[in-house]
Amino acid sequence: MSFKEELKKAYDKDAKRRDSLADKRERWKLDTRQHFVDLIKSGDGKSVLELGSGAGLDAIFFKDCGFEVLATDLSSGMIKMCQKRGINAKVVDLYNLKKLGKTFDAIYSMNVLLHVPKKDIKSVLDGIYDTLNYGGLFFYGVYGGINEEKIITDKTKMGLPRFFSFLSDDFLLNLVKEKFEVLEFKTINIGSDDSNFHFQSLFLEKK
Repeated sequence: MSFKEELKKAYDKDAKRRDSLADKRERWKLDTRQHFVDLIKSGDGKSVLELGSGAGLDAIFFKDCGFEVLATDLSSGMIKMCQKRGINAKVVDLYNLKKLGKTFDAIYSMNVLLHVPKKDIKSVLDGIYDTLNYGGLFFYGVYGGINEEKIITDKTKMGLPRFFSFLSDDFLLNLVKEKFEVLEFKTINIGSDDSNFHFQSLFLEKK
């Protein structure tokens, strides 16, 4: 089974649990999401593409803020949860964003690109770049701080294997600077036992 098939199976199984998390999310995730909205509005953006939308908790927030939203995910189970919330949503592979046939003023990606192997991340970012309007905003948020790829099976969630690719701060910054202007970069302490492991928050603009 390919890593994509494993991811799809794991997130299909986890869809109902994630659908119930609307009132249980960390404050820093909500603050990051609000900052994304504020930045779009300051630039008069109107359309938002969310990558890895999960059950649609962020997508519905963007919709309620007045944006035209397309929610995407590899998991059909997650897309069903999005559609249940009245969100325009479709199953999309990150590797094939050109199939959307349109571009957006802003793209939001919270903890989905960490499932892309390091060898593929540049080409996936190229696809994101091509899907973003010039001057558009791209939020790139992932766990990382170390360079490591591994399979994780979290028994507290779906209990199925998922592929993760974590990147160091320096590698990630050098990677995005090839095509994007870095508006903001910061790390957020998530209480990891590894002092080098944290959340990486990047707000980027298409050059």
